[in-house]
Amino acid sequence: MTTPRFADVHVTDIGRAATQLPQTVHLDHVPTTRFAFHTHRVTRGPLIVEETRCTDGVHVRLPDRPSYQVGLPLRSLLHADTRGTELDVGPGCAAIFSPWPETTVATGDRFDMLLIDIGSVTLEDMLEALLGRAVPRPLRLFTSMTVSSGAGRKWASTVRLVASATTDTSSLLDNPMSAEPLQDMLLVRLLLAADHPHRDALDERVPTWGPRAVRRCVDYVEAHPERSLTLTSLAAVAGLSVRALEGCWLRHRDVRPGHDVGRIRLARAHRDLQFYRPGEATVTTVARSWGFRPQSFVAAYGARFGRSPGQTLRGPAFA
Repeated sequence: MTTPRFADVHVTDIGRAATQLPQTVHLDHVPTTRFAFHTHRVTRGPLIVEETRCTDGVHVRLPDRPSYQVGLPLRSLLHADTRGTELDVGPGCAAIFSPWPETTVATGDRFDMLLIDIGSVTLEDMLEALLGRAVPRPLRLFTSMTVSSGAGRKWASTVRLVASATTDTSSLLDNPMSAEPLQDMLLVRLLLAADHPHRDALDERVPTWGPRAVRRCVDYVEAHPERSLTLTSLAAVAGLSVRALEGCWLRHRDVRPGHDVGRIRLARAHRDLQFYRPGEATVTTVARSWGFRPQSFVAAYGARFGRSPGQTLRGPAFA
């Protein structure tokens, strides 16, 4: 199990900025107004999501390592210089940097920016799992992508969900049942949003087979609902690529794999709520133990069972 790590840097004293700012960050100029710099970083396994805000423009030197890095400006402009190639993007677009670049990112004043760092092996493994075949490495991602609509917008919303996690709200990332599928979603949505040599192949139709492979996966989920149950792990159980498994699932069950995983876990949560007495558990702890966010759990539970989870927990008299 990978535990998420959180790091925050907050600097308001310009006189101490040189010693308190991260070593990779340098101010463009001496601030003339009230100064504030803040970075919130979330790290889990091969994934790093970092949001940085500052009243003044800065230069950020990206670390040289085997990872794909994406700069997503939420406010103000971002200028990147990668081995002499320059790129300007604003809100609604993202800049993509391939492994081992010599990259510097410059921002305007009063900026808000997300930086996402994804281990190259992790992203390339996901592409191979989607396609069901080996691909040449390293993967060549184009240098920019749109995040204001379509697949890019879905990817950006997933990034913001991860970036918003803190030590107080980290249950989504603490539990592998929710964290690992969320990581898979972020990888898949990036591969669907960015341009690369295999992008068209991801839209091609894939052959589907009979229901046996899907039935085997459903039986596996019924037997092990407490496991992470990512698309890649279920595809391995079926012996299919991720895209082929999704196609078979839609063909034979009219829903995606995640729907059945959620349905089975919701039934287990219902059983737990019936088992516990008031005071022994809460709706929130039961929801999180099965990988649900509490708010979405309450809505899904009410739609499925016709009453609130709190009514079930209090006993038959309240049902």
